[in-house]
Amino acid sequence: MNYEELCGKSVLLLGKTRALSHEEFDTLLKLHKIERVGTYSKSVALIVEGRMMNPYEQAESARLYEAQCTPIVELSRVEEWLCRSIEPNRLLMSLKLSHNQERLVGFLQNPYITDELFFKLLKLYDWQGEGLFDNDTNRDVTAAIIGRFYVDLDRNHNVQYAMSGLAHLIEQYGNSDLISAIAELSPIAKELKNPSDRSLSGVLDAMALHRETKEGILRLLMGERAALLAHRKPLDLESELLALKEEAINRILSENTTLSKEGADVLERTYPDLIASNTILSDERFDRLVIDYAHNLAGNSSLTLVMQKRLMVLHDEAVYRSLASNAMADNTILEQLYSTGCFMKELASNPSLNQKWLEALSASFDVEVLSSLAANTSTPIEVLYQLSLDRRFERAVKTNSAFGKHIQTHNIGWF
Repeated sequence: MNYEELCGKSVLLLGKTRALSHEEFDTLLKLHKIERVGTYSKSVALIVEGRMMNPYEQAESARLYEAQCTPIVELSRVEEWLCRSIEPNRLLMSLKLSHNQERLVGFLQNPYITDELFFKLLKLYDWQGEGLFDNDTNRDVTAAIIGRFYVDLDRNHNVQYAMSGLAHLIEQYGNSDLISAIAELSPIAKELKNPSDRSLSGVLDAMALHRETKEGILRLLMGERAALLAHRKPLDLESELLALKEEAINRILSENTTLSKEGADVLERTYPDLIASNTILSDERFDRLVIDYAHNLAGNSSLTLVMQKRLMVLHDEAVYRSLASNAMADNTILEQLYSTGCFMKELASNPSLNQKWLEALSASFDVEVLSSLAANTSTPIEVLYQLSLDRRFERAVKTNSAFGKHIQTHNIGWF
């Protein structure tokens, strides 16, 4: 329906508003030169079914529905249309001047305002020096933040009222704007400067690990969460983390596959095995490490085919095992290893192995080989079904993400 056609006409609202207060509802109607009336007459151009209709209103709605003389719509459609006519600057100025926190909270709970306006309104809220869930109003605002951005809230509605819910929101649905807005909330901003509230640890941990957290926030997290920052991929604040010269931090950095060449050069002297396993390899680094750390190099995902061939001629069993389980190993290398009849457990775990060979391995009587197949996301679905019938491998199959996706896609009531 084109609601603009209601200009100069009247509407009947049965029941109460939801996203807007009655006052806001009427004000926005007047912007469109629409009058709200309390009883039906022939001049009414639209009937709006609101929430919590009393018995009289329900009876009236049923009567008008039967008469079919005037269009009847659900409240949310009208409120959504009206909210699009809100003038953000005028609303923000009004709220700043009035300090009307109740009205502000009402808009924060409104699902129809834009995210941009929501974030601006959030900056106006007064947390009263208390925590996110320390009083009813703070709890309502925190719930509004989670509820607005949490996908499929109906399946997990309790997430709105738990601190872990805010952390999960960041982990699963966070983006740069949302994380920045959460970081500016008074209780969070205070914690970033002077950590003391352990209940917020999960929220700050989620910020430290999320790839879209802005650098300014990461710097505030450096003191308490340097180890978490060292885990980030891609790695941020690398030079600052290296400057700490902490053994535990440097070890984590050495395991980070996004460590820069310069960072790897610094850490190679202390952690050559970890650098060999994880850093993006250059020919020069490979040459330096191949004699003493061939086994570690064989598991590196950045190995070139030339490097893999050089490792193969070493005739080292440990090197072969690492290559067999390396998902980035070339097919020609995997074929060579498969033809030996050895390293079947490692090959069975490799998601890059040819499906024909994965299927052939399912005929094995080796429990370790079959366990690896059950957990391999590339194992043919038919093989996974067969393995699921064996209690020894049932759990591995059910936790296999590829099998779970297949079950959901085909709408099979498996779990």
